[in-house]
Amino acid sequence: MKAKFLAVLGLAAVAGLAGCKGAANTNTNTVVMNTANTNMAMATPMTTPMTAAPDTATKATVESALTKKGITGVTVDATATGVTLRGSVAKGKMAEAVQVAQEAGKKPVKNELTEMK
Repeated sequence: MKAKFLAVLGLAAVAGLAGCKGAANTNTNTVVMNTANTNMAMATPMTTPMTAAPDTATKATVESALTKKGITGVTVDATATGVTLRGSVAKGKMAEAVQVAQEAGKKPVKNELTEMK
């Protein structure tokens, strides 16, 4: 009896969670178009991009740490969610640049660096 109850309860939980992935969680807007000849409303979903605010203190900290290690040619973008490194570094310096950024910024680092030949 308990096994059947637990099986039904588990399936209900899975079905409930699967239903949460629907359109109810999306950020959509409706656009109404009025033209000179006709008045028609068109429901067009538009997504609003979510961008995190820049974290200038973390950016300055990471840039300073990279400079102290002699790593140049790197552009740093920092937000509340993480740090992004872009640019070109000397051969063999990529791993060091990422490690320095992680330690200095204390946030996840997205590596978009390339190594020069």
